[in-house]
Amino acid sequence: MPSDPAEAVALARYRVIAEATSERLTPAERGLLVRQLAARLHELPDGGRRESSRATLDRWIRAWRAEGLDGLRPAARSDIGSARVAPDLVEEACALRRELPTRTAVQISRILLARHGVRVAPRTISGHLRRRGLDRRLLTADQRVFGRFEAERPNERWIGDVLVGPFVPHPRVAGSRRAYLFLLVDDHSRLLLHGRWMTQENARAGQAVLRQAILRRGLPENLYLDNGAPYANAALERTCAVLGIRLIHSRPYSPQGRGKQERLDRFIRDAFLAEAEHAGIETFEQLDDRFTAWAERIANTRVHAETGVTPIARFLAGGPPGCRTPSCCAGRSAGR
Repeated sequence: MPSDPAEAVALARYRVIAEATSERLTPAERGLLVRQLAARLHELPDGGRRESSRATLDRWIRAWRAEGLDGLRPAARSDIGSARVAPDLVEEACALRRELPTRTAVQISRILLARHGVRVAPRTISGHLRRRGLDRRLLTADQRVFGRFEAERPNERWIGDVLVGPFVPHPRVAGSRRAYLFLLVDDHSRLLLHGRWMTQENARAGQAVLRQAILRRGLPENLYLDNGAPYANAALERTCAVLGIRLIHSRPYSPQGRGKQERLDRFIRDAFLAEAEHAGIETFEQLDDRFTAWAERIANTRVHAETGVTPIARFLAGGPPGCRTPSCCAGRSAGR
């Protein structure tokens, strides 16, 4: 969790609207998607869950387009003790009551104060809740929404994973170190976008591979990762929010979307690692160089069993991918 509470709120808001910021959506498609998002519960920085109205989501989208992540930071407010309460706070109070029907107005007032530094009188909250018919309303069941099985175009969705490899001699330490392959794959073409063997499984390694993949292949719309430490961290979340990438983490014990990655891991172990270990791996640099050559000359140029074409041909079928807008990478990267 970021140390700046305002930035934590901004990142949480971006997670909600990320899918709706895609420039490929028509106004009608965006309107339908925003209505669907408004009907769902979304996680808050403090671990709670709430709904956000369509008007609120539209305002967040406009703010992100105009100012990037800074536009989603909450504005400072004064204490409120009368019936004139900001609409966002009324919506949040309603969401808190739906979340737990037995939650009192006093408790809701305390939660709003902790989240936003704003005191709303419990009596005022009670009045708004009564007018909304939320005195004794039960929260509807949570909905799970899974993405499509395959992306429709290159750079629509990248899938990332970490493959645990063999022990490799390390020149700066005694003995050997475990090798970890950080790899990003384009879901539409099955192209190995960029991979690198690292000595540690941490956030810095994941960021380095993502940066190089973007420089080589363009900017993805969605980034689908597991919940491991290298990918579940505030630094990566902020990077994606600044660049306009929708970050999606797979649910624990829910394997939807991970099957292709598991099959690729087996392919890498059988077709690359087995041969590399048989020939002998002397250094991390050697392992890295061999993998890069294998990925470009073999993995990306073989005819894929599911698509019927080579990954590189399918990735480049519509021309070399680039940034989604001319100033996308240059302008937003400057704020990192």
